[in-house]
Amino acid sequence: MPHLLVVCNGRGEDYIAARVLERLAAIAPEVSASAFPLVGTGDQLAAAGVDVVGPRRAMPSGGFTMHSPGVLWRDLRAGLLDLTIRQAAFLRRQKPDAVFVVGDVYAQAQAALVPAPRRVLQTLVSAHHAGGGPAVLRYFMEGFRAPELWLMRRADKVYARDAATARLLTRAGVRAAHLGNPMMDGLAAPPLVAGDDVRAPVVALLPGSRGQAERSVELMRLALSLSAPVVGLVAWTADRVPSRPEGWEAEDARVPGVLAAWRQGEARLWWTRDRFASVLAAADAVIGTAGTANEQAVGLGLPVVAFPVPPFYGEPYMRNQKRLLEGALLTTEAEPERIAAMLRLALTDAGVRERARRTGVERMGGPGASRALAEDLAAWLGAGQLASAATS
Repeated sequence: MPHLLVVCNGRGEDYIAARVLERLAAIAPEVSASAFPLVGTGDQLAAAGVDVVGPRRAMPSGGFTMHSPGVLWRDLRAGLLDLTIRQAAFLRRQKPDAVFVVGDVYAQAQAALVPAPRRVLQTLVSAHHAGGGPAVLRYFMEGFRAPELWLMRRADKVYARDAATARLLTRAGVRAAHLGNPMMDGLAAPPLVAGDDVRAPVVALLPGSRGQAERSVELMRLALSLSAPVVGLVAWTADRVPSRPEGWEAEDARVPGVLAAWRQGEARLWWTRDRFASVLAAADAVIGTAGTANEQAVGLGLPVVAFPVPPFYGEPYMRNQKRLLEGALLTTEAEPERIAAMLRLALTDAGVRERARRTGVERMGGPGASRALAEDLAAWLGAGQLASAATS
Protein backbone atom coordinates (compact mmCIF):
# COMPACT_ATOMS: atom_id res chain seq x y z
CA MET A 1 0.00 0.00 0.00
CA PRO A 2 1.71 3.25 -1.10
CA HIS A 3 1.79 6.08 1.40
CA LEU A 4 1.51 9.69 0.20
CA LEU A 5 2.62 12.61 2.35
CA VAL A 6 0.99 15.92 1.43
CA VAL A 7 2.82 19.11 2.44
CA CYS A 8 0.85 22.36 2.25
CA ASN A 9 1.28 25.90 3.54
CA GLY A 10 -1.78 28.09 3.87
CA ARG A 11 -5.52 28.16 4.46
CA GLY A 12 -6.30 28.09 0.74
CA GLU A 13 -3.75 25.32 0.22
CA ASP A 14 -5.34 23.27 3.01
CA TYR A 15 -8.72 23.64 1.29
CA ILE A 16 -7.27 22.44 -2.01
CA ALA A 17 -5.35 19.55 -0.45
CA ALA A 18 -8.48 18.37 1.34
CA ARG A 19 -10.51 18.38 -1.91
CA VAL A 20 -7.84 16.42 -3.79
CA LEU A 21 -7.38 13.88 -0.98
CA GLU A 22 -11.15 13.33 -0.74
CA ARG A 23 -11.18 12.46 -4.44
CA LEU A 24 -8.05 10.33 -4.14
CA ALA A 25 -9.61 8.28 -1.32
CA ALA A 26 -12.64 7.58 -3.52
CA ILE A 27 -10.60 6.69 -6.60
CA ALA A 28 -7.73 4.78 -4.97
CA PRO A 29 -8.73 3.61 -1.47
CA GLU A 30 -5.59 1.46 -1.34
CA VAL A 31 -3.48 4.63 -1.05
CA SER A 32 -2.86 5.83 2.50
CA ALA A 33 -2.32 9.55 2.88
CA SER A 34 -1.40 12.02 5.57
CA ALA A 35 -1.07 15.78 5.42
CA PHE A 36 1.44 18.10 7.06
CA PRO A 37 0.25 21.73 7.15
CA LEU A 38 3.23 24.03 7.60
CA VAL A 39 0.91 26.97 8.33
CA GLY A 40 -1.79 26.87 10.97
CA THR A 41 -3.18 23.75 12.60
CA GLY A 42 -4.83 22.02 9.63
CA ASP A 43 -8.44 22.31 10.80
CA GLN A 44 -9.85 22.11 7.26
CA LEU A 45 -7.85 18.96 6.58
CA ALA A 46 -8.98 17.33 9.81
CA ALA A 47 -12.60 18.26 9.08
CA ALA A 48 -12.29 16.42 5.76
CA GLY A 49 -11.13 13.27 7.56
CA VAL A 50 -7.48 13.61 6.56
CA ASP A 51 -4.78 12.28 8.92
CA VAL A 52 -2.94 15.46 10.00
CA VAL A 53 0.66 15.01 11.18
CA GLY A 54 3.72 16.99 12.23
CA PRO A 55 4.48 19.92 14.55
CA ARG A 56 2.25 22.91 13.87
CA ARG A 57 1.14 26.10 15.52
CA ALA A 58 -1.01 29.10 14.60
CA MET A 59 1.15 32.18 13.98
CA PRO A 60 -0.01 35.82 14.24
CA SER A 61 0.33 36.27 10.47
CA GLY A 62 -1.83 33.29 9.54
CA GLY A 63 0.78 32.41 6.92
CA PHE A 64 1.35 35.95 5.58
CA THR A 65 4.73 36.17 7.31
CA MET A 66 6.56 37.89 4.45
CA HIS A 67 4.00 40.59 3.75
CA SER A 68 5.66 43.22 5.93
CA PRO A 69 8.62 43.55 8.31
CA GLY A 70 6.23 44.07 11.23
CA VAL A 71 4.34 40.85 10.52
CA LEU A 72 7.62 38.95 10.14
CA TRP A 73 8.81 40.29 13.51
CA ARG A 74 5.56 39.25 15.25
CA ASP A 75 5.87 35.72 13.88
CA LEU A 76 9.50 35.51 14.97
CA ARG A 77 8.57 36.61 18.48
CA ALA A 78 5.81 33.94 18.50
CA GLY A 79 8.33 31.17 17.85
CA LEU A 80 8.45 30.91 14.05
CA LEU A 81 12.15 29.98 13.94
CA ASP A 82 11.77 27.18 16.49
CA LEU A 83 8.67 25.87 14.69
CA THR A 84 10.46 25.92 11.32
CA ILE A 85 13.40 23.93 12.72
CA ARG A 86 11.08 21.34 14.27
CA GLN A 87 9.08 21.05 11.04
CA ALA A 88 12.25 20.54 8.99
CA ALA A 89 13.47 17.88 11.44
CA PHE A 90 10.12 16.11 11.23
CA LEU A 91 10.23 16.06 7.42
CA ARG A 92 13.78 14.68 7.36
CA ARG A 93 12.56 11.70 9.40
CA GLN A 94 9.65 10.87 7.10
CA LYS A 95 9.84 7.93 4.69
CA PRO A 96 6.70 8.02 2.53
CA ASP A 97 6.56 6.47 -0.91
CA ALA A 98 5.82 9.87 -2.46
CA VAL A 99 5.28 13.53 -1.59
CA PHE A 100 2.64 15.88 -3.00
CA VAL A 101 3.29 19.57 -2.34
CA VAL A 102 0.42 22.06 -2.41
CA GLY A 103 2.03 25.45 -2.08
CA ASP A 104 4.75 27.89 -2.96
CA VAL A 105 8.54 27.85 -2.84
CA TYR A 106 8.63 27.58 0.96
CA ALA A 107 6.53 24.41 1.01
CA GLN A 108 8.59 23.00 -1.85
CA ALA A 109 11.87 23.69 -0.06
CA GLN A 110 10.65 21.99 3.12
CA ALA A 111 9.23 19.03 1.19
CA ALA A 112 12.55 18.59 -0.62
CA LEU A 113 13.96 17.39 2.72
CA VAL A 114 11.96 14.18 2.29
CA PRO A 115 13.88 11.57 0.25
CA ALA A 116 10.96 10.54 -1.96
CA PRO A 117 9.62 11.29 -5.45
CA ARG A 118 7.80 14.62 -5.41
CA ARG A 119 4.98 16.29 -7.30
CA VAL A 120 3.94 19.92 -6.86
CA LEU A 121 0.75 21.90 -7.24
CA GLN A 122 1.82 25.56 -7.31
CA THR A 123 -1.33 27.43 -6.30
CA LEU A 124 0.10 30.90 -5.72
CA VAL A 125 2.05 32.13 -8.74
CA SER A 126 0.64 32.56 -12.24
CA ALA A 127 2.20 33.76 -15.47
CA HIS A 128 -0.46 36.49 -15.33
CA HIS A 129 1.26 38.01 -12.29
CA ALA A 130 4.12 39.23 -14.50
CA GLY A 131 4.79 42.94 -14.53
CA GLY A 132 5.06 43.68 -10.82
CA GLY A 133 7.56 46.16 -9.46
CA PRO A 134 10.50 45.40 -7.18
CA ALA A 135 9.58 43.56 -4.01
CA VAL A 136 11.95 42.40 -1.29
CA LEU A 137 9.84 40.40 1.14
CA ARG A 138 7.37 39.47 -1.62
CA TYR A 139 10.12 38.39 -4.02
CA PHE A 140 8.82 34.83 -4.43
CA MET A 141 5.12 35.79 -4.51
CA GLU A 142 5.02 37.68 -7.78
CA GLY A 143 6.96 35.41 -10.12
CA PHE A 144 9.01 32.22 -10.45
CA ARG A 145 12.56 32.88 -9.25
CA ALA A 146 15.71 30.82 -9.77
CA PRO A 147 15.56 28.89 -6.44
CA GLU A 148 11.97 27.81 -7.05
CA LEU A 149 12.67 26.82 -10.66
CA TRP A 150 15.62 24.75 -9.38
CA LEU A 151 13.27 22.91 -7.00
CA MET A 152 10.62 22.46 -9.67
CA ARG A 153 13.04 20.96 -12.18
CA ARG A 154 13.78 18.25 -9.60
CA ALA A 155 10.12 17.42 -9.13
CA ASP A 156 8.54 14.53 -11.00
CA LYS A 157 5.79 16.87 -12.25
CA VAL A 158 4.49 20.35 -11.48
CA TYR A 159 0.79 21.13 -11.81
CA ALA A 160 0.26 24.78 -12.76
CA ARG A 161 -2.84 26.75 -11.85
CA ASP A 162 -3.54 27.79 -15.46
CA ALA A 163 -2.49 26.90 -18.99
CA ALA A 164 -0.36 30.01 -19.52
CA THR A 165 1.68 29.18 -16.41
CA ALA A 166 2.16 25.58 -17.54
CA ARG A 167 3.58 26.84 -20.84
CA LEU A 168 5.88 29.28 -19.04
CA LEU A 169 7.23 26.54 -16.75
CA THR A 170 7.70 24.11 -19.64
CA ARG A 171 9.85 26.69 -21.44
CA ALA A 172 11.89 26.98 -18.24
CA GLY A 173 12.70 23.25 -18.27
CA VAL A 174 10.05 22.13 -15.77
CA ARG A 175 7.89 19.04 -16.38
CA ALA A 176 4.67 21.01 -16.09
CA ALA A 177 1.00 20.29 -16.75
CA HIS A 178 -2.33 22.02 -16.27
CA LEU A 179 -5.24 19.86 -15.13
CA GLY A 180 -7.46 22.69 -13.93
CA ASN A 181 -7.66 24.82 -10.81
CA PRO A 182 -8.99 22.96 -7.75
CA MET A 183 -9.89 26.29 -6.12
CA MET A 184 -13.08 26.05 -8.18
CA ASP A 185 -14.17 22.73 -6.70
CA GLY A 186 -16.58 22.48 -3.78
CA LEU A 187 -18.37 25.73 -4.66
CA ALA A 188 -21.66 24.25 -5.91
CA ALA A 189 -24.31 25.09 -3.29
CA PRO A 190 -27.85 26.45 -3.07
CA PRO A 191 -27.99 30.22 -2.55
CA LEU A 192 -28.16 31.34 1.06
CA VAL A 193 -30.98 33.64 0.02
CA ALA A 194 -33.05 33.66 -3.16
CA GLY A 195 -35.11 36.26 -4.97
CA ASP A 196 -38.23 35.26 -3.06
CA ASP A 197 -36.46 36.00 0.26
CA VAL A 198 -35.05 39.44 -0.57
CA ARG A 199 -35.84 42.03 -3.21
CA ALA A 200 -32.55 43.91 -3.16
CA PRO A 201 -29.09 43.29 -4.60
CA VAL A 202 -27.07 40.74 -2.61
CA VAL A 203 -23.40 41.49 -1.94
CA ALA A 204 -20.97 38.91 -0.58
CA LEU A 205 -18.56 40.43 1.95
CA LEU A 206 -15.25 38.56 2.11
CA PRO A 207 -13.08 40.27 4.75
CA GLY A 208 -10.61 37.36 4.88
CA SER A 209 -9.53 35.11 7.71
CA ARG A 210 -6.57 37.08 9.05
CA GLY A 211 -5.94 40.10 11.23
CA GLN A 212 -7.47 42.56 8.78
CA ALA A 213 -10.95 41.04 8.97
CA GLU A 214 -12.57 43.28 11.63
CA ARG A 215 -11.20 46.53 10.21
CA SER A 216 -12.13 45.42 6.71
CA VAL A 217 -15.70 44.41 7.52
CA GLU A 218 -16.26 47.72 9.34
CA LEU A 219 -15.40 49.62 6.14
CA MET A 220 -17.66 47.27 4.19
CA ARG A 221 -20.52 47.93 6.63
CA LEU A 222 -20.16 51.69 6.22
CA ALA A 223 -20.13 51.28 2.44
CA LEU A 224 -23.35 49.24 2.59
CA SER A 225 -25.01 52.08 4.51
CA LEU A 226 -24.30 54.28 1.48
CA SER A 227 -25.50 51.63 -0.99
CA ALA A 228 -29.00 50.77 0.30
CA PRO A 229 -31.17 48.95 -0.56
CA VAL A 230 -28.76 46.02 -0.37
CA VAL A 231 -28.24 42.79 1.57
CA GLY A 232 -24.67 42.10 2.67
CA LEU A 233 -23.75 38.50 3.46
CA VAL A 234 -20.54 38.27 5.50
CA ALA A 235 -18.48 35.08 5.10
CA TRP A 236 -17.10 35.24 8.64
CA THR A 237 -14.39 32.92 9.97
CA ALA A 238 -13.70 34.33 13.46
CA ASP A 239 -15.25 32.89 16.60
CA ARG A 240 -17.01 36.10 17.59
CA VAL A 241 -19.30 38.40 15.63
CA PRO A 242 -18.43 42.07 16.32
CA SER A 243 -20.75 44.08 18.55
CA ARG A 244 -23.71 45.62 16.76
CA PRO A 245 -22.93 49.31 16.16
CA GLU A 246 -25.19 52.20 17.10
CA GLY A 247 -27.86 52.87 14.51
CA TRP A 248 -28.21 49.22 13.48
CA GLU A 249 -30.98 47.04 14.90
CA ALA A 250 -31.21 43.28 15.16
CA GLU A 251 -33.61 41.37 12.94
CA ASP A 252 -34.72 37.77 12.60
CA ALA A 253 -33.33 36.56 9.27
CA ARG A 254 -34.94 33.11 9.58
CA VAL A 255 -32.25 31.67 7.28
CA PRO A 256 -30.19 28.61 8.32
CA GLY A 257 -26.50 29.41 8.70
CA VAL A 258 -26.96 33.05 9.67
CA LEU A 259 -25.26 33.83 13.01
CA ALA A 260 -26.63 37.35 13.38
CA ALA A 261 -28.68 39.75 11.27
CA TRP A 262 -28.67 43.56 11.43
CA ARG A 263 -30.67 46.24 9.67
CA GLN A 264 -30.19 49.98 9.16
CA GLY A 265 -32.95 51.41 7.00
CA GLU A 266 -32.81 49.53 3.70
CA ALA A 267 -29.35 48.13 4.33
CA ARG A 268 -29.13 44.66 5.84
CA LEU A 269 -26.08 42.78 7.09
CA TRP A 270 -26.17 39.05 7.76
CA TRP A 271 -23.25 37.23 9.39
CA THR A 272 -22.62 33.64 8.29
CA ARG A 273 -20.11 30.94 9.16
CA ASP A 274 -19.23 27.83 7.13
CA ARG A 275 -21.62 28.89 4.34
CA PHE A 276 -19.07 30.37 1.93
CA ALA A 277 -20.29 28.58 -1.19
CA SER A 278 -23.93 29.48 -0.45
CA VAL A 279 -22.95 33.12 0.11
CA LEU A 280 -21.26 33.28 -3.31
CA ALA A 281 -24.18 31.47 -4.95
CA ALA A 282 -26.56 34.17 -3.69
CA ALA A 283 -24.34 37.16 -4.57
CA ASP A 284 -24.70 39.68 -7.36
CA ALA A 285 -21.30 41.22 -6.57
CA VAL A 286 -18.56 41.02 -3.95
CA ILE A 287 -16.55 43.29 -1.69
CA GLY A 288 -13.41 41.37 -0.76
CA THR A 289 -10.06 41.77 0.98
CA ALA A 290 -9.15 38.10 0.77
CA GLY A 291 -6.78 35.95 -1.26
CA THR A 292 -8.24 32.65 -2.43
CA ALA A 293 -11.83 33.75 -1.72
CA ASN A 294 -11.55 36.76 -4.06
CA GLU A 295 -10.19 34.51 -6.80
CA GLN A 296 -12.97 31.97 -6.30
CA ALA A 297 -15.60 34.71 -6.53
CA VAL A 298 -14.17 35.90 -9.85
CA GLY A 299 -14.05 32.28 -11.00
CA LEU A 300 -17.83 32.24 -10.56
CA GLY A 301 -18.12 35.35 -12.73
CA LEU A 302 -18.67 37.86 -9.91
CA PRO A 303 -17.03 41.32 -9.99
CA VAL A 304 -15.07 42.01 -6.81
CA VAL A 305 -14.48 45.41 -5.22
CA ALA A 306 -11.20 45.46 -3.28
CA PHE A 307 -9.40 48.02 -1.12
CA PRO A 308 -6.11 47.81 0.81
CA VAL A 309 -6.12 46.82 4.48
CA PRO A 310 -2.44 46.41 5.44
CA PRO A 311 -0.45 44.51 6.40
CA PHE A 312 -2.22 41.31 5.32
CA TYR A 313 -4.10 42.75 2.34
CA GLY A 314 -1.90 45.72 1.54
CA GLU A 315 -1.29 47.66 -1.67
CA PRO A 316 1.39 45.27 -3.06
CA TYR A 317 -0.82 42.22 -2.50
CA MET A 318 -3.84 43.95 -4.04
CA ARG A 319 -1.85 45.09 -7.09
CA ASN A 320 -0.55 41.56 -7.58
CA GLN A 321 -4.09 40.17 -7.38
CA LYS A 322 -5.23 42.86 -9.83
CA ARG A 323 -2.70 41.67 -12.41
CA LEU A 324 -4.14 38.16 -12.09
CA LEU A 325 -7.83 39.08 -12.12
CA GLU A 326 -7.62 42.20 -14.32
CA GLY A 327 -10.93 44.02 -14.85
CA ALA A 328 -12.85 41.61 -12.60
CA LEU A 329 -11.14 43.20 -9.57
CA LEU A 330 -12.22 46.81 -9.06
CA THR A 331 -9.66 48.40 -6.75
CA THR A 332 -10.18 51.60 -4.76
CA GLU A 333 -9.10 53.48 -1.65
CA ALA A 334 -10.12 52.25 1.79
CA GLU A 335 -12.89 54.85 2.15
CA PRO A 336 -16.59 53.94 2.49
CA GLU A 337 -17.69 56.47 -0.15
CA ARG A 338 -15.20 55.15 -2.70
CA ILE A 339 -16.08 51.53 -1.92
CA ALA A 340 -19.80 52.29 -2.29
CA ALA A 341 -19.24 54.01 -5.63
CA MET A 342 -17.26 51.07 -6.95
CA LEU A 343 -19.92 48.66 -5.68
CA ARG A 344 -22.59 50.51 -7.66
CA LEU A 345 -20.42 50.04 -10.75
CA ALA A 346 -20.05 46.32 -10.03
CA LEU A 347 -23.81 45.90 -9.60
CA THR A 348 -24.99 47.95 -12.58
CA ASP A 349 -22.32 48.18 -15.30
CA ALA A 350 -22.91 45.44 -17.89
CA GLY A 351 -19.36 45.79 -19.23
CA VAL A 352 -17.81 45.23 -15.80
CA ARG A 353 -19.99 42.18 -15.21
CA GLU A 354 -19.12 40.69 -18.62
CA ARG A 355 -15.39 41.23 -18.00
CA ALA A 356 -15.71 39.42 -14.69
CA ARG A 357 -17.41 36.50 -16.39
CA ARG A 358 -14.74 36.24 -19.12
CA THR A 359 -11.86 36.66 -16.67
CA GLY A 360 -13.28 33.97 -14.40
CA VAL A 361 -13.34 31.45 -17.21
CA GLU A 362 -9.87 32.35 -18.50
CA ARG A 363 -7.95 32.81 -15.27
CA MET A 364 -9.72 30.37 -12.91
CA GLY A 365 -11.46 27.75 -15.06
CA GLY A 366 -14.32 25.52 -13.97
CA PRO A 367 -14.82 22.69 -11.48
CA GLY A 368 -13.34 19.20 -11.84
CA ALA A 369 -9.63 19.78 -11.25
CA SER A 370 -9.57 17.93 -7.92
CA ARG A 371 -10.74 14.75 -9.59
CA ALA A 372 -8.31 15.17 -12.50
CA LEU A 373 -5.42 15.69 -10.10
CA ALA A 374 -6.47 12.72 -7.96
CA GLU A 375 -6.65 10.48 -11.00
CA ASP A 376 -3.19 11.57 -12.14
CA LEU A 377 -1.76 11.04 -8.65
CA ALA A 378 -3.42 7.61 -8.40
CA ALA A 379 -1.86 6.55 -11.70
CA TRP A 380 1.53 7.82 -10.50
CA LEU A 381 1.25 5.99 -7.19
CA GLY A 382 -0.05 2.75 -8.63
CA ALA A 383 1.64 2.21 -11.97
CA GLY A 384 5.22 1.57 -10.91
CA GLN A 385 6.21 5.13 -11.73
CA LEU A 386 7.52 5.85 -8.25
CA ALA A 387 10.47 3.47 -8.55
CA SER A 388 11.58 5.00 -11.83
CA ALA A 389 11.12 8.53 -10.46
CA ALA A 390 13.20 7.69 -7.39
CA THR A 391 16.13 6.50 -9.48
CA SER A 392 15.99 9.24 -12.14
